[in-house]
Amino acid sequence: MGNQGRRFRLGLFMLGAGMMFLALLGFILESSLRSEQVPYLIMFEENVKGMVVGSKVNFQGVPVGVVSDMRFQDGKTLVELSVDPTRATIQDVTKARMDRLLVTGQVTVELEGYDRSGKALLPGSFIEPKRDPLDRLRGSLPGIVEQASGVLTRFDALLERAEQMLGDGNQARVADILDNLAGVTADLRARTLPAADAMLADGRNLAVESQQMVKDARAAAAALLRLEPGLATLVRDVEGFVHEASTFTDSLRAPTQDALASLRQTLVDVRALARQLELAPQSLLFGVKRPTAAPFGGGR
Repeated sequence: MGNQGRRFRLGLFMLGAGMMFLALLGFILESSLRSEQVPYLIMFEENVKGMVVGSKVNFQGVPVGVVSDMRFQDGKTLVELSVDPTRATIQDVTKARMDRLLVTGQVTVELEGYDRSGKALLPGSFIEPKRDPLDRLRGSLPGIVEQASGVLTRFDALLERAEQMLGDGNQARVADILDNLAGVTADLRARTLPAADAMLADGRNLAVESQQMVKDARAAAAALLRLEPGLATLVRDVEGFVHEASTFTDSLRAPTQDALASLRQTLVDVRALARQLELAPQSLLFGVKRPTAAPFGGGR
C-alpha cells in the first residue's frame, strides 16, 4: 500500500512536470512564431574575423537580432541580419559597425543612429557600414610602429652624441667656459652696470627735457594760433603794397624809357665830340677849315 502511494505521487509529479514543460515550450514557440524577423544587408570592406552566423545584433546596446548569413562577394563581405522590428526601427540614418572584444575576438554588429524625421528602411535594404575605430587603429599601427622605430633610432643617436658631449674633455671645456662666464659677469657688475645706470639717468633727463620741449612747442603753437588773425591782416597789407608798387612801377616805365633814350642820344653826341677832338683839336677853337678850290687852269 505504501509503495503504491509513492508510485502514485511520483506519477503525479512527473505528469505535472511534463505539463509545465509543454506549457513552457508552447510559450517559447508562440513567442518565436509571433516575432517577425526582418532581413537587412550590410557590405563590410574590412576583415570580419570573429563574426559567425548567430552573432548578436544590437541597436545602440539593445539586442534586436542576429546575423543570419555571411558570404564573400566582390572583394567584400556581405552580411545578412535578421532584426525584430518590434524592438527597434532601422532608418536611413542608421549605420552599422563591428564591435570586437579584445580578449575573445568575438564580434557583434552594432547599429547606431536615429532621427525623428528619418525614414524607416524597407526590409532587404542595405545599411551603410561605418568602420570600427579599433580596426582603423590596427590599420595605422604598422606606420606608427615604423615611425616609432625611426624615433628610437634617432634617440639612440642623440644619446650617443650626448655621451660624447659629456666626456672628460668636454667637461673641462664647459668648466673653463663657466669660469670665463663668471669673470665676465663680475666685470659686467663692476664696469658695465654703472655705465648702464648713468645711461639710464641720462635717458631720464633727456625724457624730462623732451617733455619740456614738447610743452614749449605746444605753447609756441598756441601763440602762433593767437597771431593768426594779425598774420592774415599783414598778408593782406603786403598784397596791397605789392599791388600799389606794381601800379607805381607801371606809371614810371614810359618816362624812364624816354629819359634813357635821351641819355643814349647824349652819349652818342659826346662820343662824336670826343672823336672830333681827338682827330682835330684845333677845330674846336678855329672851326673847321674848308679846303679852298684850286684856280682854273692851275698855277705855274
